[in-house]
Amino acid sequence: MDISTTKTKLQEVADILYKGDVNLGMAKMGTVLPEIALIASQITDEELRGRLINDALTPALAAMENKDGTLLADIISYELIEILDQVG
Repeated sequence: MDISTTKTKLQEVADILYKGDVNLGMAKMGTVLPEIALIASQITDEELRGRLINDALTPALAAMENKDGTLLADIISYELIEILDQVG
């Protein structure tokens, strides 16, 4: 599992969302979620895994449900990628 590849994909999703293409951004995010779930399952640090789930994934899924592209892009940029940086 290559975390840097996942982070690159996430940055691309955020860029698409910031440009206003919510449907494409949401679709691409859906393809990255399984990778994030796999990374989360491999994190041994309970606190870090908790932050990933509670501070990034749960709000990201809520933003996706609400079709809030800007919020999702912010969560990706300021929470998700930052937490993945600490993973590896």
